Amino acid sequence: MQRRWQALGLALLVGLAVACGSEPEPVATTPDPADPAALRVMTWNVQTGEHDPPEWAPVVAQLRPDVLALQEICTADAEELARLLQLEHGLTYEVVPGPIRPPTPAEANASVNAALGPACDTSPDDVQFGLAVLSLLPVTGPRVTTYPPDARDEQRGYLSLQVTTRAGPTVSVHTTHLGLDGTQDDQLRRLAVDAAGAAPAVVLGDLNLIASQPELAPLRQGFTEVDPDARLATSLLGKIDYIFLRGLAPVGAPEAPTVTASDHRPLVATLRLSP
Repeated sequence: MQRRWQALGLALLVGLAVACGSEPEPVATTPDPADPAALRVMTWNVQTGEHDPPEWAPVVAQLRPDVLALQEICTADAEELARLLQLEHGLTYEVVPGPIRPPTPAEANASVNAALGPACDTSPDDVQFGLAVLSLLPVTGPRVTTYPPDARDEQRGYLSLQVTTRAGPTVSVHTTHLGLDGTQDDQLRRLAVDAAGAAPAVVLGDLNLIASQPELAPLRQGFTEVDPDARLATSLLGKIDYIFLRGLAPVGAPEAPTVTASDHRPLVATLRLSP
């Protein structure tokens, strides 16, 4: 089955094509298991429909995040990815799906959203496409929030949840895939307000914004970044995938290894709870 999504047009619009070829798969810099305060997080737009779980699983297994935020993914593919990680790599991830469904049938069937159902071989009224989180840590309180419909771009939203770290404290996690055509500003402001609750917290995802764009200001006012100098390109435009932190600090340098399993590079960082 050929799954297609409107994000294929997105790739043409913003030049999202990470160089691929014969580069080796990434080698993980995993957190010290003796440090219960360590938390490894990763965000990755996996370009479902062009790539599939058997391609993603070796990358995830080598990078071994505690919390993996995925964009452009079908719920069934997130579940298949978790199954492969368990079967082939002995990693037991809990799957938290985050399909981004338009709020009304009329909006679900609007032309701007017409590809959201077929992207995962379902109907417009049964969208199973959008976001997902895989977690090695216990998860509570998952919820999906949709941004207001906007005729300039397909329906977008974000997935929020809490993970309980090995050290005990809970970390709030928010992941999103922002839109295009001028929709990012309002969407990111809404996300920043929601994420501005109690620390510690992580906001991560494909923001479709390069580091110099002012729309990032709402998150930068309350969070720090793992790659503040935008040294790690995740697309041909540069870095458009981000990990923002509050109440946590990076341990060592983040990574954005070259992969052939998507048009994005994953962005991964090891964090530690701040004193």
